[in-house]
Amino acid sequence: MLERALPEGLSGEGTLGDLAEEFDRRAGTSPLRARMWYLAQAASLLTYRAVSGSGTHSGSSHAALVDLRWSFRSMARRPGFALGVVGVLGLGFGANTAVWSVVDGTVANASWWDQPERTLTVWPERTWSFGNLQLYEEEQAAYEVVGEYVERAYALEGTDGTSRSVNGVWITPGLFRELAVQPMLGRALADDDATFGAEPVAVVGEGLWRRLFGADPDVVGSTVRINGAAVRIVGVQPAAGRAPGGRAEVWLPLFMDPRDDDFWKAVDKTMVGVLRDGVGLADGQADLETFTQRLSNMFPAFYPEDWAAGLANVARADAAQRRSIESPLLLLLGGTALLVLLTAVNVGNLLLGRAIDRRRELAIRRSVGAGRGRIVRQLLMEGAVFTAMGLLLGLAVATAGARWITALFVEEPVVAASPILSPGVLLFAGVLAVVAGVVLNGVPVLHFLRSHRTGLSFAGDAGGGIQRILVTVQAALATLLLVSATLFVATVDGLRQVPLGFEPEGLVAVELSPPADLVASTVESRPWSERLVEEAGGLPGVVSAGWVARLPLRDTQMGAGLNLESNPVDPREAFKATMHRVDPGFFDVFDVEVLEGRAVDPRDVALDSPSVVVVNRALADALWPAGDAVGQRVAVDPHAWGRFVPIVGIVDDVRARDLSGPTEPAFYLSLAEQPSMEMTLVLRTAGGADAASLGPDLRRLVAEVAPLVPVRSVSDMPDVVRAAYATSWVLMGLLGLLAVLATALGALGTYAVLAHHVAANARALGVRMALGAPRGRVVGAVVRSGVGWAALGVALGCGAALWAGRFLRAAVVDAAPLSPGTFVGPVAVLLATAALAAWIPAVRAGRLPPAQVLRSD
Repeated sequence: MLERALPEGLSGEGTLGDLAEEFDRRAGTSPLRARMWYLAQAASLLTYRAVSGSGTHSGSSHAALVDLRWSFRSMARRPGFALGVVGVLGLGFGANTAVWSVVDGTVANASWWDQPERTLTVWPERTWSFGNLQLYEEEQAAYEVVGEYVERAYALEGTDGTSRSVNGVWITPGLFRELAVQPMLGRALADDDATFGAEPVAVVGEGLWRRLFGADPDVVGSTVRINGAAVRIVGVQPAAGRAPGGRAEVWLPLFMDPRDDDFWKAVDKTMVGVLRDGVGLADGQADLETFTQRLSNMFPAFYPEDWAAGLANVARADAAQRRSIESPLLLLLGGTALLVLLTAVNVGNLLLGRAIDRRRELAIRRSVGAGRGRIVRQLLMEGAVFTAMGLLLGLAVATAGARWITALFVEEPVVAASPILSPGVLLFAGVLAVVAGVVLNGVPVLHFLRSHRTGLSFAGDAGGGIQRILVTVQAALATLLLVSATLFVATVDGLRQVPLGFEPEGLVAVELSPPADLVASTVESRPWSERLVEEAGGLPGVVSAGWVARLPLRDTQMGAGLNLESNPVDPREAFKATMHRVDPGFFDVFDVEVLEGRAVDPRDVALDSPSVVVVNRALADALWPAGDAVGQRVAVDPHAWGRFVPIVGIVDDVRARDLSGPTEPAFYLSLAEQPSMEMTLVLRTAGGADAASLGPDLRRLVAEVAPLVPVRSVSDMPDVVRAAYATSWVLMGLLGLLAVLATALGALGTYAVLAHHVAANARALGVRMALGAPRGRVVGAVVRSGVGWAALGVALGCGAALWAGRFLRAAVVDAAPLSPGTFVGPVAVLLATAALAAWIPAVRAGRLPPAQVLRSD
């Protein structure tokens, strides 16, 4: 009955053959259970035929359904193998898709601006003053909108009389309206909000709205106090619109009084323009160069001829924020692509081994009339099922992996992930699956076609040569990944060894955001700041305390020009250096060595004290190589370019901006002369005191001494230092993980090939041992075979790593050079892993009793 119900030809015969084969296997354990299983399968087939009806399906579609059933039955016979293949594919697909979603979200989709292709950053290498913005806005003809923004921390007062620190953006209203995301409640900033006499207004972020205001829609129109001033909330910005900067929680209109000292100061503000229709990047560049030439003609004292040569330029607005992260992410994508290729080769190798083992089954199918095309379609269907199941698992892995990767880049706010189910990510995953499917399916199919060109072969090790070549390819790919990971380990280790100029262990930083009215002048800032230093220094475990305006390696450092009394120059031609505003306690807390003269001390804090300057070693060597820096007089204020103050000391270099390149020239001024809205209390601790143990006491102390001064963070300085090389650290970890997976896959491939080789050549090995060959020689031959092919792959991988090293050094700042030591570890690890993977089946071969092998054959 079952034979009559099944279709004629290969599909029916194949089904009966599969049922008979599985029945025999089960009958060896329990004949009764085997019969029950056979009856259930037969009933299932008869029911399917009765429901579907003969002739319901076309021949091709019916054959496809039969092939699909055959594939699932084949997987069910070896569930461990099937689960392993699907798991390996899912991990490879998931890793690559997760990284692609991050690359897509960061580089391609996550633009802050409504018209990203037309939105440019004007003069990205140098900030502009508000005065320059107004001049340029009147003179330019390339842009329909020109504006500025600056990221700041603001003090937001609560109803309980205390303040909290919120990240904010001070932005011109016209530029705010060019953001891709606009308020979900209320309105955007309007031009009238940036006029003198207008009521202060703000737009708050959705996160702050939910956290502080309980998602109350009536918050629009209410009043809060920001930086000591009453501000009316006019809108709520969605969480997706935290831009520019990526961390903003409040937006305020940017405008300045021409009488303000800062009106012409080029500090922090970034100028952005939106090109008019039909105007290109080159037109914007030409317009900017024309304007800078006009400035030279109008104000030759401040803007000499060609003063902007090489500086006046425009760039895509998003490029500046993403340039530093694009190359590392693409590098990571390349690493995962290698892993997927290695995964496909590995799975293809496993499927090839399985196809070799099934050569008898395929021979029987050919003998009963099955065409080569039919068998090829069955093999392809089985590979397609593996690929599809691996892809589904990969999408699930990618969903969690994308969130994990973005969380790792905590210091890169522009890093974002596109949804896994978005069209771009799904298309990428589909293409990836097709490419991988071609590799993993092509290997067994090509072997079948080659070995069955003239007839079926029952030779023991047919296809072994292809398997060994695939082992070589796997070893090469694993070597490339492992050498790259080792290079990043050396890079991060090199960054850790960079001299900082201070000891971060035991140093705690308390970042504050004082309101403007509390730092308007020294008179307002001294009472609370001096008391806070005094009482913080008396906390248990605190050795010393001091102030710095901007924390080294965390905050963006200010730059300024120096006018030498011995060689006066125009402000635009002045030597540029980093400016630090500190109090006397800073040098004790950071343990900065005074090389000559003195540092800033208590006498420089008095209200009537004259100004002094302290320079670092790099600045002294650059401007006074003869060693006579102390006693020289310099001017640092462009608004008092002729007011010279003395240099009273030289101190050792302290890393302030980043860990790459040489230490920048820098000078120190007394914070008491010009208080800042960014202030950090720094503490030197002992006895195990750290940010975790001191944090509650410090927050409570700040609330008591200055309740309107919010605490932004309490951090251990070692964490701040690690954050300075966080991107390289994350890349090191992710590439290291990829390298471990690649090494494991390479070992798996070597083991599978040699295990299959031993099984397929058991008779030959038994004959050799029966004729007197020592077991050690047999074991050694098997190990040498596996290690030899792996060693060839390692050599090829080292050659590829030498070529790829040039890209790595271009993609990562201060990447460690490729040296012989970079290759020693990976080569040793991979050869040892290959030897272990080869030793296990080799030992198994050596334990084969020769007589038993000969009898079994």
